[in-house]
Amino acid sequence: MSAPNRSKPKGHSTVTQTYLLAYNALCATLWLRVLSGVISTLVSSGTSSDIYKSLEPWTRFAQTLAAAEVLHAAFGITRSPVFTTFTQSFARTVQVWAVNYAFAETTSSSYAYPAMILAWSTADVIRYTYFIVILAGQSNVGLLRWLRYSLFVVLYPVGISSEWWLMYKSISITNSNALAALYYFFLALYGPGSIMMYKYMLKQRRKVLARV
Repeated sequence: MSAPNRSKPKGHSTVTQTYLLAYNALCATLWLRVLSGVISTLVSSGTSSDIYKSLEPWTRFAQTLAAAEVLHAAFGITRSPVFTTFTQSFARTVQVWAVNYAFAETTSSSYAYPAMILAWSTADVIRYTYFIVILAGQSNVGLLRWLRYSLFVVLYPVGISSEWWLMYKSISITNSNALAALYYFFLALYGPGSIMMYKYMLKQRRKVLARV
């Protein structure tokens, strides 16, 4: 899941503003494609395999693109904390490449996959749309701000538990003991890591909504 961060640039460079607007618009569009695809497939009684086949490449591309946010934070383009941004990006990137893509058999057959990308895409459509509105200089973002800093209360547990389950299932079919050991290590980190991230998100929520 996505941790709340502050994506407003430190400076007011026109080039920076234009770049961030374009970047966030692209990300919002990609995640909206994933979100609409999940919903339409579920409504039409599609299977998890159908969702995986049609949306796995889109999800992998959208999440890989989001790795740029680590550079944004590191170079001061945004005010997001570097460690938190890196942790979130690394966890999701491992998930889409080393689990979802690498272990298609277990991922495509599990309804944890549509649950995961439904949670991810809902959170990120709202997140990137919020950034677009802020970067465009709009101040009337009350509902969007509330959604941005409130829906994670439900979406984060859904996303994180789905990620954990899909990684756990992938271990059952790997032939590499080293990879299995590495994945068990990652799974063990999910407990303290998710608690730390959830507390950070709650702290951000209190701070942001208190200013309203």
